[in-house]
Amino acid sequence: MNKLLLTYILTIGICGVAGGGTGIVLKRTVGPVDEHYPPGFDPKEFSPDIESIMEKYNKLSDKTISGVRSFSDSDVINICFEKYRNQEYCWCVASGNANTIVTQTIRNAQIKNGDEYFEEQLSYSSMVDLAKRTLQHGKNGNLDLYEGGCNGPEEAVYPQNPSKAFNKEEYKEYLGKTLDEMFIYIISEKTVLDSSRSSKGDEHIFKFNLNPNLSTFYYKTQMKNISGLSNLPPFSEVKLEFTVDTNLNLKHLLVDETYTATKEGIPVPAKTHNIIDNYYHAGEQMEIPPYNENINYSALLALEEN
Repeated sequence: MNKLLLTYILTIGICGVAGGGTGIVLKRTVGPVDEHYPPGFDPKEFSPDIESIMEKYNKLSDKTISGVRSFSDSDVINICFEKYRNQEYCWCVASGNANTIVTQTIRNAQIKNGDEYFEEQLSYSSMVDLAKRTLQHGKNGNLDLYEGGCNGPEEAVYPQNPSKAFNKEEYKEYLGKTLDEMFIYIISEKTVLDSSRSSKGDEHIFKFNLNPNLSTFYYKTQMKNISGLSNLPPFSEVKLEFTVDTNLNLKHLLVDETYTATKEGIPVPAKTHNIIDNYYHAGEQMEIPPYNENINYSALLALEEN
């Protein structure tokens, strides 16, 4: 296989954390891709009305899973998102693969520690390694992006100083969401194709098959701008499976998604299938690591399996 094509395929698998999301890192030679959005498209028209959902929820006397029986599946998950976002402390660790011609290993972390926010994305194979960390200073504060490389699936190396600095508006325009937003998919009645809920003891499972175009608007923006794409890459499938507890605390998210990117001058589109497990810890504190300290992903993931 052409080495340029193989390198191109391998570099499309760096995963955005905790709300799912896989950014792709390409050069500006990528050709046009059908965006599937009409002129004047406004993603806010398809976003959930969080204020209205939470107002309805806060009036309930029973705020457990039983109390939201009449709520739509998407409204319940947005309540879980809001509860998680508003914790003083919380963290998430993610692990998975981006499957193309070869397998790219994915590791991610997200930390909220008071009014400081942290995200890391690692993507590694024998041919390509990518590492990014972002720090956000306060809910409305500025963001520092650190860009480095990997010596292995879980060992990153970063410069002492950030590669880029943003205000909140600039970062959202560049990567689709700020760190305090935490989740990048649009999940609402207007983006859900079908859904289901089931329970097993204290675990409650919500499965979603999302409109792959509408639900990924911000996600595609992240891909396009971080990679210098000419257009937004199309998704063919987005399936999410959430596990929450009886008190609507988010515990786990399984992401199963497929998208395609096309590079100018290379006739073979790169189809990528991502399988990512995200594990959430609401109300638990984790220190934000300094630039020269790695997260012990193996230890954290081992705890999830026990």
